[in-house]
Amino acid sequence: MRLFVAVLALCLSLCAAETCTDPAFSPSTYTTTDAVISSETVFIVELSLACANGVQSVALYADVNGKQFPVTRGQDVGKYQVSWSVAHKQASSGTYEVKFFDEESYSALRKAQRNNEDVAAIKPLFSVNVDHRGAWNGPWVSTEVLAAVIGILVYYLAYSTKGAIQA
Repeated sequence: MRLFVAVLALCLSLCAAETCTDPAFSPSTYTTTDAVISSETVFIVELSLACANGVQSVALYADVNGKQFPVTRGQDVGKYQVSWSVAHKQASSGTYEVKFFDEESYSALRKAQRNNEDVAAIKPLFSVNVDHRGAWNGPWVSTEVLAAVIGILVYYLAYSTKGAIQA
């Protein structure tokens, strides 16, 4: 019986998720800048995370404007990445706050959302600001139209000059 209790206690201690205390992180962000060659605006946040208590494999979740996304762990210890995409018209320029939650605070966030409670009361583990300058939609006048207008203009000038010379 003692052996059973010892094995059970060992399993519970190994399965319990540890909380990251005093996280130190260094983020790197990317957003789509050219809307001509892509169908949606993509946001990517990569970060390195180190916890003061030495926890290495923390399960993280990200929240952006009320939408949650899972955060993937990289092959290297302490490397994480989250990405999402939205239509170009919905991705206005500005600063997006990405809140990162561990398992405990994420479950509290989901519970608050289900019960229509105030989600602002749940503090994230940390947050990263992503600065999006907007996506370029191309020139106002396409190059084909500009080339056609210049061609017609050159033809008109040549034809009118020819008529003036012959007269």
